[in-house]
Amino acid sequence: MKALLPIGLVVLLLISGVGAAVTNTGQKNIQQFEQTCTQSVVFPSEPCFTVQGEYFDVTMDGAPLQTRTPGAPIVPTSVYNFQIPAHASAISVSCHFNEAKTLHLSQKIRPAPRYIFRSSGTLTTEKGREENEHIYGSSAFYPSSSFEYRITCGRNDDNIIVNFVDVEIYPVQYSPANNEVKYLSGQGEITITYSLMSLIHNPLNEECDLVIIAPESFSQILQKLVDHKNAIGTTTILKTAEDIYDEYEGRDRPEDIKLFIRDAYETWNITSVLLVGGLKSHLYADDREDANQGSTDWWIPVRYTNIYLYDAYSATASPYEPGCPSDLYYADLYKKTLIFDDWDTNNNSIFAEVKTDMYGYSQIDDTLDLRPDVYVSRLPCTTKREVKTIINKIITYEQTTVLEKPWFDTMMTIAGKTSRLYQGKPDGEYVCDKAIEYMGSLVTPVRLYATNNDTGGPRPIPEDIISEFKKGAGYVNFEGHGNPLRWDTIWADGSYPADWCGGLKVSDFIRLTNRDKLPVVIIGGCHNGLFNVTMLQSMRDLPRFLNRTRYWCHGVPAPVCFAWGLCILPYGGAIASVAGTGLGIGPGGGTPLEYSAALESNFFYAIGQKNASTFGEAYKGAINRYLNTHPTLDAMDYHCISIYQPFGDPSLKLGGG
Repeated sequence: MKALLPIGLVVLLLISGVGAAVTNTGQKNIQQFEQTCTQSVVFPSEPCFTVQGEYFDVTMDGAPLQTRTPGAPIVPTSVYNFQIPAHASAISVSCHFNEAKTLHLSQKIRPAPRYIFRSSGTLTTEKGREENEHIYGSSAFYPSSSFEYRITCGRNDDNIIVNFVDVEIYPVQYSPANNEVKYLSGQGEITITYSLMSLIHNPLNEECDLVIIAPESFSQILQKLVDHKNAIGTTTILKTAEDIYDEYEGRDRPEDIKLFIRDAYETWNITSVLLVGGLKSHLYADDREDANQGSTDWWIPVRYTNIYLYDAYSATASPYEPGCPSDLYYADLYKKTLIFDDWDTNNNSIFAEVKTDMYGYSQIDDTLDLRPDVYVSRLPCTTKREVKTIINKIITYEQTTVLEKPWFDTMMTIAGKTSRLYQGKPDGEYVCDKAIEYMGSLVTPVRLYATNNDTGGPRPIPEDIISEFKKGAGYVNFEGHGNPLRWDTIWADGSYPADWCGGLKVSDFIRLTNRDKLPVVIIGGCHNGLFNVTMLQSMRDLPRFLNRTRYWCHGVPAPVCFAWGLCILPYGGAIASVAGTGLGIGPGGGTPLEYSAALESNFFYAIGQKNASTFGEAYKGAINRYLNTHPTLDAMDYHCISIYQPFGDPSLKLGGG
């Protein structure tokens, strides 16, 4: 979960051309400009050190964020965000300050805690804040530089693909062996320079808003959705997976699909892609041919990451989470300067290869961009009946306006204590309250909280959740624990794992008869979006059975995961959902708004604060805000962002037509 504090936001500041050259290449005129952006940075005072037990906590005016690498010193940071044209090149970043000052300390600076897992089957809890002996035993300063930056490519709030240049400044650096800090003081300046090629060419002959990718066997049914989308002004094209495989030759079928999506963007300027098709059977399927993909038993193939997580408190050296399905792979078309991003930067044909060791320290073999360039979402339908069900729900939802949905301004938040209390309230409730705050006057909240057990009101128990669903809501936010078959949380005065509230199970869905009062649902919990489950495979998955085909169902047959199961209910449920395909991650200390909860709450920030109007825009906005506040990424960030899986129509107008 993630802290989202105010930061400097800089968009195309003080752009000034410092040179230009014109060349002629046949029918195209190319102009090259050298451009510069600058931003002043001020740290008005010295760092402040507060004694907390045997450690110092350090803060500094002008640096509201903190580092959070497990076992490394927690020092303040400040992040500045720039946007420059997508076709910029030769980008360089510099940061200049007056000479740094030094201080000697009487105690060490506190190390960051390890992360925790938000699974309903296991919970790793913080057992002290162990120091990384390599850092704390060294005289080198941490961080090693006073600033770092990251350049990524993605779609901004104005729906334009740009280069994001995110600069993170560390005004305090700490030498543990010498117990000394050096710090920046006064005013400095960030300078970004780049070359810009202005290419004059003919505009696109065709444009398209939405491409639907589906197997041939679903295409006739989907024509109804294509006709509906075109009728409401969302220009839509249907492309079959079989045609894509005939036309493209990537390293595997997921890469074939991604190459087509890139060409569709460059040819038709598409905004959204809807993948229609999941596994071919609910009973049994071989969901993963190898470490990288599932294709043969899938209607539309899936890319698996190779992001390996280890449990720092487990006796086993096996990966606790050996990679997860990720449709963000299809959305992340480009890295900086519009270079195609294949998620294999070391060119070893192992995609999204990132590891943690047993103490949470990262080894990043493939540097991923992670920003969506197009909005991609999936309807992982297995049968034609499911395709009919979900497209009928989408069409009905979009054929009525917000004014015809008096229930739409209701926002249900369902939570308790995920792992601890924070500022006097359960951490899950704190995250939900922050999501409500982001939505502001757009919603009327209905809080189904564990604390209502003492004060009165609806609680996170099956009866109350089902009752409130039937009344209708525009949005629902679950914050707690999960697996593919259930979501749950803990009573405010309870302890893990004995004191579950009850939550909601897939087997309870038969009672969700909210008909056309369909919410968009955001689910915080482990594996609630793990859409590769089948009944026989999940029955083989016994507790603590650690291997590459773990489905986290603890031996219980799972025909469908929680998040997608809500969407395919024919008589209610959800119109769209977002949930994790892997372990949800929380912080071991500090604000609960870190890691997974940052993305979950950011979805509502994108709607309430950034005016996102479609499901895909809100999903993109959640990821962008995460990356804008933490440009320096570790394995936990890669994992949390890549598993954040949307189910639904990315072009869906929130609230309807």
